[in-house]
Amino acid sequence: MKFVLPDKNYKILWGMVGVGVISLAAGFVISTDRAWLALLSTGYFILCISLIGLLFAAIQFIAGAKWSVVLRRIPENFIAPLGVAILLIAIVGIAGALHLNHVYEWMDPKIVAHDEILQQKKGYLNVPFFIARLVFYFGIWFLFGHLIRKTSAAQDNAKDAATKLKLVKLSAGYTLFFAYSFMLASIDFVMSLQPHWFTTMFPVYCFANGWFGTLAAIIIILVIVQNNGGLKDVNEEHMHDLGKWQFMSTVFWAYIGFSMHMLTWYANMPEETYLLELRLQGIWKIFTVTLWILHFLIPFFILLSRDVKRTPKRLAKVAWYILFVSFVDIIWVVYGSALGHANGPSKVNTFPVGPLEIGAFLGAVGIFGILFFKAFAKGNEAPTGDIDYETSRHFHQTF
Repeated sequence: MKFVLPDKNYKILWGMVGVGVISLAAGFVISTDRAWLALLSTGYFILCISLIGLLFAAIQFIAGAKWSVVLRRIPENFIAPLGVAILLIAIVGIAGALHLNHVYEWMDPKIVAHDEILQQKKGYLNVPFFIARLVFYFGIWFLFGHLIRKTSAAQDNAKDAATKLKLVKLSAGYTLFFAYSFMLASIDFVMSLQPHWFTTMFPVYCFANGWFGTLAAIIIILVIVQNNGGLKDVNEEHMHDLGKWQFMSTVFWAYIGFSMHMLTWYANMPEETYLLELRLQGIWKIFTVTLWILHFLIPFFILLSRDVKRTPKRLAKVAWYILFVSFVDIIWVVYGSALGHANGPSKVNTFPVGPLEIGAFLGAVGIFGILFFKAFAKGNEAPTGDIDYETSRHFHQTF
């Protein structure tokens, strides 16, 4: 019941990693500031997919979902690439503390000394506390990921309800911790890029986009595994449900995005509105409006089709598109926050997606895939010891 990805697929993934490394290296030569932002975007992208993937598995445990049992090992192992996210975000943060970049302006004492608002936020926005929070977040995330995966693997031999109850309890703890830690981490890693700007909807928006991309990643990996002879018990009924989850994520993102912008417009507070105003200037206006179309209208109408959701190859193509758009949305958030820097407004006429960002996306997908499939191969491809495994194998929708 173990799945091993063929070597030819690993070669493709390593090739993608190579493209990512070369793109970032070239970025640091051509445009250092933009390369640091691309590195942070890549780390945050992997972070979102890893954490929300485990959250998806946790939700299945808590809800007692039976349909997803046969494919649940995929999101369970999404936590495996989390270490790369730690490394990339830590590199950007430590380099900022050493004044090798100016991604986080609040790390620069010269800027803080002449900024009354940053002086008032020094109790929270300071390097030692930032590093302490980073270590705390990742330590607990790793702990929950390890315990859930270990207990799930033990279930293959235990085959009892007690082990599943333990997984429910662990999942409830992770879900609760995730809700608060992801909120704070999004503020720390992304919103603090421009510490003068804030909106209470920001962490929810980041989660909505992360959920959007995570569902796409689950579908892509599932189709890859099936194309190579694994997870044969997953049928078109399971795929259809994943397609409906993906469709829901599209609507969820649109709802959260509209709510955030509507509340910003309605409140009309300068500290909230000016950054969106920057995103609607110059070429960034075209980028912003195009992203809204790519993120909602196109996948919404494609995923209305029942046939698309029940056809793995077609659904996988849509998922690849969605995964890239999810990454571009992170570019929009990260690069857009940098527009609020001292020299930021001059960059509104610089299009934020080019060879550097495309290369970074390919690199992120490559390293995520390698670490995921290495972890996935260590255990059974499906939780055969789950008491609901047989029910899941014969899952059939009633409508």
